[in-house]
Amino acid sequence: MMLSMMISSSKKPGNDINVYLSSLIEDLKLMWDQGVDVFDEFANETFKMHDMLFCTINDFSAYGNLSGYSVKGHKSCPICEENTTSQQIKHGRKILYLQHRRFLRSHNPYQRLKKAFNGHQETSTPPTPLTGVEVYEKVNNIDHTFGKSKMKSPVTNIWNKKSIFFDLPYWSRLEVRHCIDVMHVEKNVCDSLIVTLLNINGKTKDGLNARLYLIEMNI
Repeated sequence: MMLSMMISSSKKPGNDINVYLSSLIEDLKLMWDQGVDVFDEFANETFKMHDMLFCTINDFSAYGNLSGYSVKGHKSCPICEENTTSQQIKHGRKILYLQHRRFLRSHNPYQRLKKAFNGHQETSTPPTPLTGVEVYEKVNNIDHTFGKSKMKSPVTNIWNKKSIFFDLPYWSRLEVRHCIDVMHVEKNVCDSLIVTLLNINGKTKDGLNARLYLIEMNI
């Protein structure tokens, strides 16, 4: 079953998504703990049905809003977290995320290539993702004020709130809690490739800053 919800606003709620999800979470807790009576027409009897939320499916920005993780900046990967490898280039000031080859299987030929990548072989291993319990311990004591506030917290934290999904009794025990929508990934990658290959003005990724960065990386 796919649950859809309309948010009546021209702007996304951001971290305030917890407020909009509160009624849904209450229903999900009811369905998990008490269940509801459902009539089985084939068996001609009523049974108690329980259900659970398996995962969320969303794009990357919504990933941050739902999980409470800051998906911008140098530590924007919620899987690598503090082990995110990033670099801010001089030309354009964009942040690049590196060491993707460490997620390949060991002895993959791409890990030995130098010239095609950053001039180095990849020898590091992928970081171990945090479990739901570990994430809960990190966010449980975060004090977040919902609503539009001009006052910013002096403490910088890559976890900025406790997700309302942790109110569900089983959420911290799920192996996978948030999934990236493949459609968005495919579209973004395809768009970037097509506009670069066709050299579409204003959209191509093959600009001056990209060329200067390649020179800087000896590629």
